Amino acid sequence: MSRLSYYAAAFNLLGICYLFPPDDDTNKTALSFFKTGDFAAQWPCKIESRLCERLMNSVSIEAEQLKIQWENLFVGPNALPAPPWGSVYLDPEGLLQGDSTFALSEFLKRERLKINTPFPEPVDHIGLVLFQAAVLASAKRATAVDELLTHHLKTWLPLYLNKLKMSGYSQFYSALTELVSITVNEFRK
Repeated sequence: MSRLSYYAAAFNLLGICYLFPPDDDTNKTALSFFKTGDFAAQWPCKIESRLCERLMNSVSIEAEQLKIQWENLFVGPNALPAPPWGSVYLDPEGLLQGDSTFALSEFLKRERLKINTPFPEPVDHIGLVLFQAAVLASAKRATAVDELLTHHLKTWLPLYLNKLKMSGYSQFYSALTELVSITVNEFRK
């Protein structure tokens, strides 16, 4: 497998964890990957053992607890403690569907990517951005992946990670977002 293929698989796996509830069959498979002791050996970049342990331990909680954490972080009904959309962090208004969402939509249009999903999320949702990175990487379009990650994820990912950690809602999603950050940074090297 090529370097891009490994990253495509990683971005896809990460996107699944953010978009699908933990009790969904698609996500159950993704989550079980992080329960294996050797998942770091299959990852496209080096992961510190401490982060691996945190991921394995935090994903091994009861499925219902993980589902509650996912709902609190991505669904509501209350205000989300760490909104998973880039425009919330990038646009002065801090609202969904801002200028940064428009810029991402223009990028996707230029790259001939159409998000066709049952999810009612704006295109700048972390899971959807990761899915688009997976599609581009699968198509061996490294320059487009780099542009997507640099301009439409890396710009707000540290803010999201910080807010997620400060919320204290989920050790798993905090560790997962650290993994996203590492993976994005390593891809760009």
